[in-house]
Amino acid sequence: MLAAADPASPLLAAPPGPVPPGGPPGTAARAAEEPARRPERPVLEDAIRVRRLTRRQAEDRGEDIADLAAESVAGTPGEAYHDRADFLRRLAVTAHRPGFALLAAETTVLVGCAFGFPVGPDGPGGRGFDATLQGIVQRLTSRARFVVLTQVVAHPHPQNREIARRLQQRLLADRHVSLGVALLHPADRTGRAAFSSWGWQNMGEVVGLPGPVTPCVVVLPLAEGCPPADR
Repeated sequence: MLAAADPASPLLAAPPGPVPPGGPPGTAARAAEEPARRPERPVLEDAIRVRRLTRRQAEDRGEDIADLAAESVAGTPGEAYHDRADFLRRLAVTAHRPGFALLAAETTVLVGCAFGFPVGPDGPGGRGFDATLQGIVQRLTSRARFVVLTQVVAHPHPQNREIARRLQQRLLADRHVSLGVALLHPADRTGRAAFSSWGWQNMGEVVGLPGPVTPCVVVLPLAEGCPPADR
């Protein structure tokens, strides 16, 4: 569990320009193409900095994060799979998970974030959702430890399409795991396309997890012991 926010660290190399337990599968990808009708935020020319937020800080900034999540899918097909109340609920549920981690990318405003929680054989979730998901992922990837990315959001500006990818890799490195896992709604083509553009692999739909639909599992394997390039 993060006890305090890290000092802000620069996000190097300026970009070129899941379903948690307790809820149905939703859209984990919130970094879609820039909507034409969302010009109100400034072009992000300031240095982008990344910092970790504590559980309390994440809860305090929940509305800001929800605003960004809504902006990132406005005017895109992914908007059909976004619900603000559900997003805030998933943030609250994830924030109380052991090992919860949230990275925020900021200039003068919040421009991106990624959050999730670790799953492993030595974790507290020996039964239920965690154990079922761990078994599925281990069969698919041969890896027993991973981070479930509950949500990835980034400001919908072409300059910042790389922010989401870097946040994901940084989050995995900070949790000392080499595999990320996300669960997407099976009909969420926008989400699948976004994750594919970030290098995630689509493992197909899986059965056995709770919920009204069969989620699509996507994974991001990193080389063992190799941190992201921007670390």
